[in-house]
Formats: sequence, structure tokens, C-alpha cells
Amino acid sequence: MPGHPGYWWLAYEVSNYRIACKHCNSGGARYNGVREGRAKGSQFPLIGGTRARTSVDDLNREQPLLLDPAHRSDPDLLGFDSGGYARRSNTPYSPAETNRGLCRADETIRILALNDSHLVPLRARLIREVTVLARHGDLTDIQQLVDDKVGPEAPYSAVAVMALALHRAVAQPAAAPATTPAAAPTTDPARSRVDLHDLLQHLDPDALKAGIILTGRHEKKVHQAVLKHEGHIEVWDRPWGTPTTAARAATGSNKINGWDFWHLTIAGVEQTLAEFRSRHFPAIAPS
Repeated sequence: MPGHPGYWWLAYEVSNYRIACKHCNSGGARYNGVREGRAKGSQFPLIGGTRARTSVDDLNREQPLLLDPAHRSDPDLLGFDSGGYARRSNTPYSPAETNRGLCRADETIRILALNDSHLVPLRARLIREVTVLARHGDLTDIQQLVDDKVGPEAPYSAVAVMALALHRAVAQPAAAPATTPAAAPTTDPARSRVDLHDLLQHLDPDALKAGIILTGRHEKKVHQAVLKHEGHIEVWDRPWGTPTTAARAATGSNKINGWDFWHLTIAGVEQTLAEFRSRHFPAIAPS
């Protein structure tokens, strides 16, 4: 990485090794055959802390941006939807994420090209297969097929595990209706530093359903995205959970702040997402 000699002192440290496929490490993302990302390569971005530059520096002071499958809590931050897309799981953002306005899962998906146009259909097909098999799981032979797909050594086993868990949850008898009124949805200022979830209530529902056009300019090129009613932003027909990762996916730059980059027009007035957010959450000043 620029300005860094590399972690040469860890070259023979077994605990520093990770198994990485060629696609994620050097293949890069493709959309309908067009290259759109460079994959991880030599990138070791931090979301906080202090970079270790020599063998005497404390590695524990680094706060990596990318999720680490060997880190105890990191795998729980990543999930998959029924369409086969990798998504951030429904967990609170960490202090480092809210401080930087970044989502570690979203950035990992982007940099490692986890929603490449080749991978998503494979996951979607596996989800359909597991769902169909699970409906007949009481048969011994069928159960063995399911077990083979969710085993830790099976390809895309995390997706298969998710599909099986979702099927079982849906198959459970419906719970009795609540006897007390549901609590009104609450806003989370920390969450609003990272994603658009709490701002959706201030946008026209019909416009959101149709998709609100966002525009941004980078290096004399205008980029477009679509803000959807679920709160994600579509770039290259892919869902991104946060403005910043969507902007970086669109431009290929790792330094863009999506809140300042994306513009939307409301009642004829063009404004950045940061300006729109500050109107409804004054405590969060424009970046």
C-alpha cells in the first residue's frame, strides 16, 4: 500500500494467514462481463486506530475496515438476502463505524467483490435448492442432501445455512397477535451517521417506491444511482446499504464521502444527502 512497506514481519506468522479465493483477492468484480472493481489485492484499510508500521508497533491498536472471518464477531456482521446478494446483517453499528460514517460489511462486500454478477446467481440458485429440499427434510435421503449443502466444507455453505434457517423460521406456527400496541419506530442518531434508514420517513413514499434518482459528479463524470424504499441505494443494479459505499462503488474511489457526493432534488430544490440529513437531524452537522 502507498507509504507502507507491508507487514513483512508477519510473513511467517501462521495466525496472520487467511484463505482467499482468486476472485476476492485479485479477480475483481464484474457486471455483465464488464470489470468494475479491483478486488482486495494489497489493501488493508483501517476504520480507526493506529497503523502498525514496524515490528515493534502494537497490531491491536489497528481497527481493520474489512471483516475478518477468523475474528470471533465479524462473521455475524454479514448476511445474505433471498436474491443471493451479500448484505449487512441487522446488527448495531460499532462506535468506529458511526464515527467514520462507514459500514464494515458494505465496504467488505464492495472491496472483495462479493456481489459480482457471477456470484449472485450461484447463491440464489443454492437458496432455491435448499428451500425446496428443506420442505421434504423428513426423508432421510433428502436430509442428507441438505446436510451436505450446509456443511462447513461445502461451497457457499453460509448461504445454505441462511436459507435453511429462513425456511425453518417461516415454517414455524404464527405467533399469537400482540395484546399491546406496537411501539412507534424510534430513530437512532448513531445509525443516521451511516445509513438512510431513519431519513426515509421524511421522503415521499410514492417517490421512494418508484425510486428517487441520486446524482454525483467525480472527475468530470456524472454518476447516477437510485434510492429505493428499503433504504438501499442501487448502483450497477446492485443494492448498497450506505451512501458512502454506493458512491465508492460508482466511482471506484476509496476516498469519497457519499453524504457529500450524492445529490437529490425535493420540491425543485437540489441538495446533498448531508444537507438533507442535517435538516432533520441537526445534531449531525454536514461533513
